[in-house]
Amino acid sequence: MKSSLVLPSLDRDSRVALLVLGIGALALLGLIALAGESPLRILAILIGEGFLNRAGIADSLVRSIPLTLAGLGVVLAFRAGVFNIGVEGQLLIGAALAVACAPILSPLPSALSLPLLLLAGTLGGAVWGGIAGFLKARFGANEIIATIMLNYIAIQMVSWLIRGPLQEASGIFPRSDKLANSLRLPILFDGTRLSAGLIVAALACVAVWFLVARSRYGYALTVTGKNPDAARYGGIRPGVIAFSVLCLSGALAGLAGIVEVSGLHGRLQEGFVGGIGITAIAVALLARLNPIWVPVAAFGFSGLYVGSDSVARLTEVPFPLVHVIEGMIVLAFLVLQILTMAKER
Repeated sequence: MKSSLVLPSLDRDSRVALLVLGIGALALLGLIALAGESPLRILAILIGEGFLNRAGIADSLVRSIPLTLAGLGVVLAFRAGVFNIGVEGQLLIGAALAVACAPILSPLPSALSLPLLLLAGTLGGAVWGGIAGFLKARFGANEIIATIMLNYIAIQMVSWLIRGPLQEASGIFPRSDKLANSLRLPILFDGTRLSAGLIVAALACVAVWFLVARSRYGYALTVTGKNPDAARYGGIRPGVIAFSVLCLSGALAGLAGIVEVSGLHGRLQEGFVGGIGITAIAVALLARLNPIWVPVAAFGFSGLYVGSDSVARLTEVPFPLVHVIEGMIVLAFLVLQILTMAKER
């Protein structure tokens, strides 16, 4: 009796995805070879320095904190079918508002001033996200365009603030004064930069999971995202959901901004965002909009960044090629998702 191995059939989209991944992988191997490096050595450095080295793990956790908070905000919005592309702007405005409030909060006891600082950042992000939510709910504006435009406004506003009202006392550098020690998130482990922002991110994961999985509001988000017409028939108002979820999404982004400033940089300055806004969208998508998997995806991306820094430092691979490596890994995850969905169909 003959036995044969039967491979599962793939639809056209899955075959195209595999073909793209294969071509990209071959191109990447060719580029690494042209740089005079071994692909196996590059992979070993990438994984070893980002995920297996104690210092690398600590740095990966540091980088994952704002990604987790911002990614949770993206999860909420996308589950409601609202495409919040303005995470970067909401993050910047949240951090800027909190830093602006710092002189008022610093005389207070640390047990009170630090939570109020985080609340100020959260409120700033919520207001900035709420502007796009209002435009969508009231006028039917496209939230993708609105949030992208608000990103540009936020970037210019923060650039003006750190050269004007919030600039440091010496007036030399475009940055704010350092936050008072009472407004800094404490370091969890000596010898690392890992702050109590990790605890804030963990609590946010639990809160968002409960909101999505155990509340009527979370159910309304999911229904609205899957079928707005059915939501209206069930008494849910998609406009109200769009406004509220953009406020919530912006609040989490604003919290990410002030956690990054308070826990790591200590002051508001240009460039502290470092691509968090765009990467947070990829984090949410790789987590398949599941709040529980967001910190895992965030840590994975962060480990890639830490490992990539080591690749650029220890090898002859030029830094732009490092981004190609990161992109190929992201593409591999997306292909696996496509294959999984094709199999489920």
